[in-house]
Amino acid sequence: MRSSFIGSGPGGNPADIVTVHITDGDPVIVAVTGRLLFDTLQPLADALNELDPAERPRVVLDLAGVPLCDSSALNLLVRTRTARADAGGWLRLAAVQPMVGSVLEITNLSWILPTYETVEEALA
Repeated sequence: MRSSFIGSGPGGNPADIVTVHITDGDPVIVAVTGRLLFDTLQPLADALNELDPAERPRVVLDLAGVPLCDSSALNLLVRTRTARADAGGWLRLAAVQPMVGSVLEITNLSWILPTYETVEEALA
């Protein structure tokens, strides 16, 4: 399965376009590009909702193309991690960009959302 989700924030500002590509496997790889903000988050939320934790409990979220995220995105990540853990799986973040990494550290979420330098490391 390979799925794509595309969306943008209010007004269709090109800077607010978020794309999500899912590559099925075990674990599933979800690659995201764009700024993950409260008004641009829907494509990622839709993509993650499509992945039933009981059927696909292990997910690597490739954030190489995500320069920025807000508390709404963090909330989605925590909910996703919780659903995966409840199903016996996990959520791993790969290629986290500096601003996103800073937000994870400041909010103290880095201890429950493990990060890896690359997708390959997260898959290992």
